[in-house]
Parts: sequence; C-alpha cells; structure tokens
Amino acid sequence: MKVKLFTHNDLDGIGCAILGKLAFNDIDIEYCNYDDINTKIQDFYNNLEDEKYERIFITDISVNEEVAKDIDGDYDLSEKILLLDHHTTAKWLNKYDWAEVIESTVLLHDYNKSEVTEKVSGTYLFFIELLKNDYLNIDYKTYQLYLSFVDMVRKYDTWLWKTKYNDEQPKMWNDLFYIMGRDEFVETIIYRLTHYNVFDFCDIDLQLLKYKQREIDTYIKKKQEQIIEKDILGYKAGIVFAEQFISELGNKLAEQNPQYDFIVIINVGNMTVSYRGVKDNIDLGKDIATVFGGGGHLKAAGSPIDNSVRGDLINKLFKLK
Repeated sequence: MKVKLFTHNDLDGIGCAILGKLAFNDIDIEYCNYDDINTKIQDFYNNLEDEKYERIFITDISVNEEVAKDIDGDYDLSEKILLLDHHTTAKWLNKYDWAEVIESTVLLHDYNKSEVTEKVSGTYLFFIELLKNDYLNIDYKTYQLYLSFVDMVRKYDTWLWKTKYNDEQPKMWNDLFYIMGRDEFVETIIYRLTHYNVFDFCDIDLQLLKYKQREIDTYIKKKQEQIIEKDILGYKAGIVFAEQFISELGNKLAEQNPQYDFIVIINVGNMTVSYRGVKDNIDLGKDIATVFGGGGHLKAAGSPIDNSVRGDLINKLFKLK
C-alpha cells in the first residue's frame, strides 16, 4: 500500500513519522509547520494525478477552513484522507467525516489494569488508528515496546511529564531529538525498536544530555535578561526572541515571571510564534493563537509569522523603503 503522511515537525509529529515507517513499506512523509501546511496540502491535491496513494494521513496538525472545504468537496480524496489531531482549536474539523480531533481519550493499557482517561497526542492517536486497522501487525511484546515510545511522546507533548508524573525522561527524549536532528533521531528510534527490541537511553545519550542540559540552563538564564514587556489583547505578555529549546524556555520563563499572563517566543528562523503559560485564567490556544492564525492548547500554543514580516523587518533594520 502506498501511503502519504503530512505531519508536524515537532517531537509529536516526528513520532507519527516513526510509526508510519514502522507500519508501511511504501510511505512518503512530508514534515509541515503551521505556516506551510495549507499550501502543501493544496499543492498535493492539485497534483494528485501524478501519484496514486491508497491512504493519506495528516497528523498532529490541522488545515484551515478553505482547505477543509476543498478536501470535503472531492469525494475520492476525502475517502482516502484521515486527519488526526489533538489540539482544542482544531475541534471544529470534527464536522467532517475524514477528521478526528480528540484531546482526551481512554488510554491503551496492559491487561488487568484499570482504564484511565487522559490527554493524548498526535502520535498516540495515530498508534490507535494503526492498531485498529492491523497496519502494524505486531505481537503483544512488540505492542508493549511501541507503546512505551508512544506514551513517552504523549507525556512530553501534553506536558504531563511535569504536571502529573514528575518524570524527566520524556523531556530528555525531546532534548535528544534536537541534539540528533530529525532524520538521525527517526532512524535511531526505529533501529532500537526493531533490532534491539528496547526503548531506553544508552550511555552516550546520557552523556550528551548532561552537556545539553547545561546549555539549556545557560540559554534560559540569558533569555530571562532579554524579556520585553508588552500588552497583547488586553494581557500582559513577556516577549523574547529565541530559536532553541522553545517549550522548556517558555514554561520556565512563565514560572519565573508570574507578573506576566503568558510568555511569547518569536522564532524568526522558523517564522513562528510560540505562546506558553502556567495560569488557568487564559486559554492561549483559543484566546491568543487563533487570533493570529494559529492554535493549540490552554497553556501551549503557536501561530505562524507571515512572510511579509521578514521583509518589513529587513526594511526597518536597514532603513529601506
């Protein structure tokens, strides 16, 4: 079966890519961000006659209303596509038969254990879908192994590793992902799952992570000194420019600076804005990110930076017309 996968470019989206490679021999993966997902989907279905895909997945990221209507208006395309997302701001897509946006569900569990309902991630939803359709074709031991990886991604992406489980390992895996880079991380995880039949850190991983944590701590301290205070939509925000360690930076700055309603991280390199907070009185996904063309969760959200902003910045920096 020839499969196409559009997925987000963070750890959760990469987790979907790893599962896709484990499940399908013939899979074409395209990594996306909020500033290019709609264009990539449009380009894809405008040239669909060039490639014959039996299944098309969109995971851990959503499309806008224009693209959703185009998909739904094409019967053949909508029959092949399944969008799986877990962000609250994408729940409106549930009106379409080809979309499933689920923020929380009953977790997969070992036999003889009670059912637990918690927040899930794109990787977790994709794993459920692959199991449901027998795409993975694995025994129970392998299922447990894969589930340990999938649940790690879930705990990191939902921040439950910190807020509920007090478990540093999901954060460490995310750090390792950034140390290795996307492609090496994907191949490393697949190799360990399929050849070593383990999902654990090796000694080299732990040494790299030790040095990386020092770098992260130094970076956060530096950014703490660079915060700019601004009012955004009636809220007091602390703003920094940064291109590394976005989630940890945002959450740490939010914890250390309770005078701000939330933290804004402007990543000019990736042309994205991230919003992080620790307060319950504001929904960053619904109240902030959606206003600027993005989405996300209560305490973690993001939005794209329009390409024109880069030109405006250059013009202002160099006093050009």
